Amino acid sequence: MNNIENVIHEVVLKVAIEKELDVSVVQNNQNLIDDIGFKSIDMARIIAILESRLEADPFSELVPITSIQTVGDLCHAYKLCFSKDDQPMCQPNLEVSKNRAKMRLNSTAMRGERRNKLRS
Repeated sequence: MNNIENVIHEVVLKVAIEKELDVSVVQNNQNLIDDIGFKSIDMARIIAILESRLEADPFSELVPITSIQTVGDLCHAYKLCFSKDDQPMCQPNLEVSKNRAKMRLNSTAMRGERRNKLRS
């Protein structure tokens, strides 16, 4: 497994653990929704984290977000962004992508805080 896949698997597992989903290992053939149990908001969080960690956004021009079904699809999308020297090729607007990723993470965190307040 290469570095991009390692990062993606690590992020997917981290979010699954945070969501208390029954996942102990992440494999490329797992469906993100049906097998792992993510919802669309979880997918947004995963993508926001990946945009920040990998400094690339394959969904801005290269890959339609709706085509992502499995962990392997997610890995393939990010691999398309990188050239042989591991420099992102798909950064038409990296600052916009970073800001969008931060906004997604902040939005998710705020929803979690509100949910926790409502529960207590």
